[in-house]
Amino acid sequence: MMNRRVVVLLPESLLEAVDKVADKEYRSRSAFIRAAMQHLLEEKMLSEKREKMAFGYKKMGSLNLELSEEGISEEMEEMDRYLETLVVGESS
Repeated sequence: MMNRRVVVLLPESLLEAVDKVADKEYRSRSAFIRAAMQHLLEEKMLSEKREKMAFGYKKMGSLNLELSEEGISEEMEEMDRYLETLVVGESS
């Protein structure tokens, strides 16, 4: 991977805060800025995925409800047949 030099203008106060953290936790200011940018990009992608999932859940909500109600109906019919078999078996 090729690295490229980029010039970024920052307020002095922000640069001082970056330098304090970079000195303690990173090899350099550049390493800190790379990590911060990578983190921000990952958070943005995660947020976009969450938004797409929420949209999908909303869009599929009525279909999922219909399918679940259909499944419950079938399960109740099966339970009724089972209970009827038990009752018939007891009276024999």
